[in-house]
Amino acid sequence: MTHKKHKRKYLNILLIPDAESSPKNIKIRYSLLTVLMVLLIIIFVGLLISIFTYGQLVEKAYENISLKQENEQMQKQLQKINDLSDELNNLKSYGRKVQNSLTGFVKISENTDDLSAISEQEALAKQSMLSVFTSIPIKAPLIGFISQEFRTPLHNGIDIVASEGTVVVASASGIVLYSGWTTDGGNTIIIGHSYGYYSYYKHNLRNLVFNNQKVEQGQPIAYLGNSGQKSFGPHLHFEIWKDGKPINPRDMVLEFNK
Repeated sequence: MTHKKHKRKYLNILLIPDAESSPKNIKIRYSLLTVLMVLLIIIFVGLLISIFTYGQLVEKAYENISLKQENEQMQKQLQKINDLSDELNNLKSYGRKVQNSLTGFVKISENTDDLSAISEQEALAKQSMLSVFTSIPIKAPLIGFISQEFRTPLHNGIDIVASEGTVVVASASGIVLYSGWTTDGGNTIIIGHSYGYYSYYKHNLRNLVFNNQKVEQGQPIAYLGNSGQKSFGPHLHFEIWKDGKPINPRDMVLEFNK
């Protein structure tokens, strides 16, 4: 009994050159072609999977960026809410501070709903209370960076740094007791207020008020400068005195407690 020999199948590729050289015949086994086709299919499928995976990664990256932007917006909104809350607390603190400053001078009525029950005397008292708000030094003469704090008796006020030429305003209504030059303080202003309060403004570039002049709270009185032997840069040295004793301006002025 004889066995038939298995014949291998080939793919013949005939190459005919342009030159006079003889043609060339290339034989490729079909089994090798099958393996090459399988490899090409695997590579193609791998590329498709890679492209799909890359697309998903890009999509997730965009989602992360979008979530990050939304998170930043929410944080900004939350910060605005916190700022509004802080501002409300500051207003409440301001009211308490004014009430503490007025203790012994006016009587603040607790009931303000029934206006018809307010007597003429109470109305006058309320009007007097409003005038007290502007008669004691509770307003910041300017807003700036506090470079030196109150440390009595070495430093009876605070130093407020700002740009030279910044407008300085009166911390409260009163009478200008002194507007002139001193060796240490340079251009200096002293204002007398009600209830034993005094405010000092030193190292001014130029004073805008004169002696015995009446000024209102918030009125410009000077330009911030660097005058006097004890000044080493543009700033305002601001003091508040009560009954002959210096007090910390931070205890009076709300803006200095922010």
